[in-house]
Amino acid sequence: MNIGGRSTRSGSTSDNTGRSWRLLATALAIAGCVSGCELEAEQLPAPGHHRVAIDTDAIVPTALGEAPTDGTPTALFDRLELAVLLPGEREPYPERVRVYEVDDSTFADGGSSFTIEASPGEAPRVRARLFRAASVYSGELRPEATIEVWAQLPPTPEEGPAETAIFLLTEDVGVPRGTLDAALSPSEAPESRVRPGGVEESIVGTWAGARPIACQAEPGSGEVCVPGGAYWMGNPLVKGDDFVESDRQRLVVLSPFFLGQREVTVGELRAFVERSPSGDVDIVRHDPDPTTEAHFCTFTEAADPQGDSRPANCLSWETAERYCEDRGGALPTEAQFEYVSGALRSALYIWGQDEAAVCEAAVWGRSGRPGTAIGVDSATDWSERCLPSEPDQDGPQPLLSTNIDSTRRTDRVELTGGRVFDLAGNLQEWTRDWYSGQGNPCWSRPDSNIFVDPVCTDPGVLSARSVRGGSWVQDRVFLRAAYRAGRAPSEGQRFLVGFRCARPDE
Repeated sequence: MNIGGRSTRSGSTSDNTGRSWRLLATALAIAGCVSGCELEAEQLPAPGHHRVAIDTDAIVPTALGEAPTDGTPTALFDRLELAVLLPGEREPYPERVRVYEVDDSTFADGGSSFTIEASPGEAPRVRARLFRAASVYSGELRPEATIEVWAQLPPTPEEGPAETAIFLLTEDVGVPRGTLDAALSPSEAPESRVRPGGVEESIVGTWAGARPIACQAEPGSGEVCVPGGAYWMGNPLVKGDDFVESDRQRLVVLSPFFLGQREVTVGELRAFVERSPSGDVDIVRHDPDPTTEAHFCTFTEAADPQGDSRPANCLSWETAERYCEDRGGALPTEAQFEYVSGALRSALYIWGQDEAAVCEAAVWGRSGRPGTAIGVDSATDWSERCLPSEPDQDGPQPLLSTNIDSTRRTDRVELTGGRVFDLAGNLQEWTRDWYSGQGNPCWSRPDSNIFVDPVCTDPGVLSARSVRGGSWVQDRVFLRAAYRAGRAPSEGQRFLVGFRCARPDE
């Protein structure tokens, strides 16, 4: 079997039922006759077989060797799996399952076609799946990130082909169409995923949800436009306990929005506090005693040329949200934050798939200084630490031109209009959402696995708000884009959490 014209044709194989079958594929050519040869006057008719065309509206990579152009949406799927079951079979034999790397040229000319040879009268079933390699975990496809269709082919004719088209549509991701025992028969209905005949013109890449959409308004000071588009929220590699697990994936579509290039600073927060009525803010002030957690809180009542450039922490969710509302925006949603921290392409880290564990990658792993509230004993694994050389470098770090490369070599993403910093490290950040487990209704629905501009408004059982990103204290696993956790307003270690603002494009 081949697909996309890149493999060789397979021969017949006999299974343990004694039946002979053959799975062939794509762009069938008339073998043995080239320009100038003549067909014989009499030929035997072609034996009965099935010719099946696969098409999709999904966003797949551009053809191998071709660079994507500006405005090209990020590929959401890159693998096609085909399996054939003959009547009475409950599982496909391994030799009848094929997985192919695909790009847009795979489907360009009338879809990707393959041939099944079976005995006359036999009606095979086909299981077609579209997925992305990064969604596979421990060798298993993740159903929530897979488009799956079961097709019941008609009986094999005595002579010639029976043509069937199977459509793998993005809207079906996570919701299989048909089952082993209720495979879909060909239907002429426009909404049918299995239709008689072939594919006249491919619809590959036409799913509108992934189309990049630029901001129409102008960014404010310190903001950049994050274009609208689609990405995979969650990552199969981010597994942990119930409060940090984010391995379940969902396809998220976001409208364009503006995002702060950095975390809100002490100086900016103080200006807001000075305009606010007394008692309307909840901020823990800096304590000079290094044995207290408040020592690592950055906010001070008096202006400080050095301290005012540090990111603000130790404040409640309500105070952070009020600050953003005062600026005409709100805290970013979990989905917005992960979209940017995954570099708009569902990367494991903002810089890609590598751990990039060097201390210069981001502001992380700075816990453990003796004589402070974050001191540790001698048994600490110092390989997971990036202790600063000077005591005054403890805590979240300011975004200064003199320290960007030494502390944030890779914790940045380049967007049209500017860079965004510190999404992986420096401070965890409040988001707009209530924290909800990934299996709860906010993040899991039985009818669809596509979420449009999602935000969780259900307080749930924890009544905690979601935080995203890692902090200056935590180790490298917290730097992953899909990492999430919940924090209650009264919870300790508030010195880990800061914030930035988002604003809709309107």
